[in-house]
Amino acid sequence: MSHTVLAIGTAAITASGCVWYLPAIADLQAGDDRPRSVRTAAAACVVWWAALALAGGLLLAVPAWQPAAQVALAGLVAGVLLRIRALAQSRAERREDRLRWAMLEAGPVPRGPRPAAVALVGWLLVGLAVASLGALSILLAGGGALAPRLAAAAGSAVAVSGAFLLVGLGNARRHRP
Repeated sequence: MSHTVLAIGTAAITASGCVWYLPAIADLQAGDDRPRSVRTAAAACVVWWAALALAGGLLLAVPAWQPAAQVALAGLVAGVLLRIRALAQSRAERREDRLRWAMLEAGPVPRGPRPAAVALVGWLLVGLAVASLGALSILLAGGGALAPRLAAAAGSAVAVSGAFLLVGLGNARRHRP
């Protein structure tokens, strides 16, 4: 394969890599607005792609392929070293953030002044309303003798009220001071 074909392929790959190196250049230009680890990772990205672009240029200019390979390898090594440094900086930044947040934490958030009994009464009232509407709809639906409809209405009202009572008790237990 000729050097020209390799150089064109390298140029195509480098051009398509703009989705990585253009945001990295923006991060570098932002300066202190970005954390140090982000800037170091951006520098690693720019070094990788710049070395690849330089290797493509060397493939066109120099008849041997070894200088281009050496430049690409040097860029890869420099980029990996910068990326490792960025990971270490990121860990240090996260550790510092955790320490700062820990200093700000004041303990658990206090519950509102609403007592558990008020919450339980609220659940019971809603449950009785839903159970009454359900029983009324069963009674008004018609279709058969009155005794089975009364039994179904009473049974569903007890079941729905019991379900709301259990939910209300659980909620009251959570709101207990």
